[in-house]
Amino acid sequence: MAITQDSSHKTQRSTDVSNGLDLLLVALSVICGVISFVLCLAAEGSRTEATWYLMSDQDNSSDTGLCTYDASGRRPLAFAVGAFLLLVVAMFAEHAYFLVIVTSSRPPASPPQTLAEAERLRSSIRTHRLRARYLFLTTW
Repeated sequence: MAITQDSSHKTQRSTDVSNGLDLLLVALSVICGVISFVLCLAAEGSRTEATWYLMSDQDNSSDTGLCTYDASGRRPLAFAVGAFLLLVVAMFAEHAYFLVIVTSSRPPASPPQTLAEAERLRSSIRTHRLRARYLFLTTW
């Protein structure tokens, strides 16, 4: 096959998202995961303590237990709900990242003609797989 001036000026579609959307989604996912972990620690630290008192009646010689709480439990619940919602946001960001990667990487219109083109395509696919694995592992 002859190489012409026109074939040397072909622009190949890049498989990388150049506007940084994929990096933004990965960062959002990781930041949401870290913040939800901190919120879970805060919920554990502020949980309600229960105290049991044993009350005995001298006349009937019976024992009665009384349980009192030191707080209402709304703060740990709010922390836990916030952590859960942040994990939901992180999972949506992860799935959006996968959609961006799938829609941005189009297979070439024709099979690679040279070894360099084939190697570039394999390298791009390998990079996307590594990014997807890294995101999945860091999210969980």
